[in-house]
Amino acid sequence: MNIHLDDLVLLQASHYRQTAGIHPRPIAVPPFYERVELVTGGRGWVQDGEEWRPVAPGDLIWNKPGDCTIGRSDFEAPYRCLSVNLRTSKPEGLGLPRFSFWPNLEEVKQFTRETVDLFMDETFDRRVLRDYLVTRLLFQLHLHRHQTGSKLPLPIQLTLEWIKENFATSCPVAEMARVAGWSAAHLHHAFAQHLGVTPHQAVVRERLRAAREKLVSSTAPVKQIAVECGFGDASSFTHVFKAAVGMTPGAYRRQHLSFSGVS
Repeated sequence: MNIHLDDLVLLQASHYRQTAGIHPRPIAVPPFYERVELVTGGRGWVQDGEEWRPVAPGDLIWNKPGDCTIGRSDFEAPYRCLSVNLRTSKPEGLGLPRFSFWPNLEEVKQFTRETVDLFMDETFDRRVLRDYLVTRLLFQLHLHRHQTGSKLPLPIQLTLEWIKENFATSCPVAEMARVAGWSAAHLHHAFAQHLGVTPHQAVVRERLRAAREKLVSSTAPVKQIAVECGFGDASSFTHVFKAAVGMTPGAYRRQHLSFSGVS
């Protein structure tokens, strides 16, 4: 979903510390508002449907209208969190995934201190702080979703990892099916269901990713890149590359080098 930062107003940013020995009162988020909680310490629980979901340092909860904030706390290790209130132009909220994770806890602590200090500084431009805060949180949210592979079945994850390591070889479907522990037909069905591509198309996609990286980070000839990325020859590489990217490998290289200021 596209987020237009100018449609958001930063209302509050604070480092909340739950009192030991008691539970917090969960707050229901009203229409037109979002409440973000980034756990920095301790342990708590937030209601997720009919269940109470535990949250710990690094957990990022993006509450939309209708959601409730953290509602239970560990009495011996009360939770702490960066709490951010935003007003939006959408009564139903931004439609972002509610749960994600920021694994680097030192970054979490630094980001929290920085955010709160700048929010308390009335001379600091609120729009600049809003843009920085929201984009950093969105980056972590999408990074988490990317790294977890949208909870793909383990056999597909294993096959994708194998493809990343072996894309420059022939990559027969039979071998990929062996890695997954499935039949070739089952592998085709699972890839179509979860990824929208065939196993062969997944291999080609990885070859193209590697080729694009080599084109803009080296001066290697296109023919050499074609072989190194598993295409066999420059002609087939150029045909596949142009169909997928919309330009030849040479044109892609020239465009990106000119953008980077390299002649």
